[in-house]
Amino acid sequence: MCGIYGYIGKLNAYEKVLEGLKLLQYRGYDSCGIAYYGNGFQINKAIGTLDNLEKVDKETKIAFGHTRWATNGAVNINNTHPHVSFDKAFTIVHNGIIKNADSIKDSLIKQDIAFYSDTDTEVIANLLAYLPGKIDNRVKQLFNILEGSYSLIIGYKNGDIYLVKKFSPLNLLQAEDGIYISSDISSLKQGELYTMQDNDIIKISKNSISNITNHQMNFVKHENSIKAYTLGKFKHYMQKEIYETPISIENTYYYLKNQKIRKIFKHYNKFTFIGCGTAYHSCLVGERLFREKLKYEANSELASNYELNKSISRHHLHIIVSQSGETADCIKVAEKIRACHGKLLLITNEPTSTIARMADYLILTKANKELAVASTKTYCCQLFVFAYICHVLKDKNYDINICQFTKILNDYMTNIKVTSLVEKLQSSDKMILIGRDIDYISLLEASLKIREIDYIYTIPMYSGELKHGTLSLIDENSNILALNTSDDIDKLEVVKNEIESRGGSVIFIDKLYRIDKSIDEYYKPIFSIIPFQILSYEIAISKGYNPDMPKNLAKSVTVE
Repeated sequence: MCGIYGYIGKLNAYEKVLEGLKLLQYRGYDSCGIAYYGNGFQINKAIGTLDNLEKVDKETKIAFGHTRWATNGAVNINNTHPHVSFDKAFTIVHNGIIKNADSIKDSLIKQDIAFYSDTDTEVIANLLAYLPGKIDNRVKQLFNILEGSYSLIIGYKNGDIYLVKKFSPLNLLQAEDGIYISSDISSLKQGELYTMQDNDIIKISKNSISNITNHQMNFVKHENSIKAYTLGKFKHYMQKEIYETPISIENTYYYLKNQKIRKIFKHYNKFTFIGCGTAYHSCLVGERLFREKLKYEANSELASNYELNKSISRHHLHIIVSQSGETADCIKVAEKIRACHGKLLLITNEPTSTIARMADYLILTKANKELAVASTKTYCCQLFVFAYICHVLKDKNYDINICQFTKILNDYMTNIKVTSLVEKLQSSDKMILIGRDIDYISLLEASLKIREIDYIYTIPMYSGELKHGTLSLIDENSNILALNTSDDIDKLEVVKNEIESRGGSVIFIDKLYRIDKSIDEYYKPIFSIIPFQILSYEIAISKGYNPDMPKNLAKSVTVE
């Protein structure tokens, strides 16, 4: 779950890699490092973000680097990438995880090879140094020895660069000023792009490129998408992305309007929705709509749990939702679905992702790049996709006045003021979120936002369940946020009285931020989650937290 970036070319490679890594910090920001060539590879490392890296004035034409989210080993300078082999011949950065690293390490230690980190990456470096034979053949042997997922940039002491990919994304781009390497396509400038395939090894030597595994390399034109990384008038990416929701939904609508949705779904009436985290919450909404509005057989599964299923039904359409299309748990499920000859639909924001290449069907959320760790606009686009699909499957002539819809949404968002709520809630150490029916799903997502951005313990629950145990937590310090987008308020009023009689206070979010009555019920979950997104952002700001980079987290979870 790390970002890797490299450059070989005419310009200052160190500066180009530093620029590239800044675009990848959403993938990890525990520590960072850059290797740059000049009479062998030299290394510059730092704990924390790239701002902590010392400036290097030396001109260099070859460099590669890494921004880390810790998986193997604590956050310290010894565990920070790049890693160097015991003989100083190999310098490596790595995204992924090596499952058999411990056994390889034990065997190398028996050969009196010293280790200075707790990482699986140093194991790869020392393994390469220990293996006999020509360098090309040593690199090829990695596929026979290493178990797990990995994308690697390997620098050899003579300046040659090797790119290795297995189950973890890595991309190569040729531009006029040089060769660019990145674990995320969207961080690359305009040029000719090659998306590496599994078991690819590419060698770059004196600006020449060769695939030493003899795979055909098909380069395609890549347009520059880096402007998505600019903040403009906003202070943080999370804030920017929340307010990009209306245009993201509008773009998604025009994309969906040109897709043959009924053709994808016409052979199925049983559906399994699969996702992780925020994407799983959108799955729960999709399941509810398919089951209650279309009367289909539908269920939702967490990808990390569904992988354990011993059988995959060929009669279901499996719908994986993944913002990045690189979520490791979802990739494992996709592999299992393919092995069992099941059918897979992917809903994603990244059309060139690993799961996208595995799917039978693909539906995109056209949200542009999302960089903040907390997913906001892509979640709303996922909800829109499910609502729109349900309408189209019910009525082949269905359409929505998207201009009117996004105007209502823009006006709604403009009127969301949370200052008084922030003042009341910022010192909370716990919150209870209550609602019924589909509102409960919105509260699951709201709870996740408050936990991951504000570090406040939240308990989302069905309102009717409060009296079955959790009411024991209520006192005069308790803050309860309630959501009720249906017309039935009687039962929530009863719960409100139960809470207030014990000294707690209840805030009805739907009363503070009323949803326009013209909004179709299928689309209401989009409106009900946005106040919580804005609230979680503003609480984080009030507490001095960086909402884009919450502690212990990273954006694209590419490890299990």
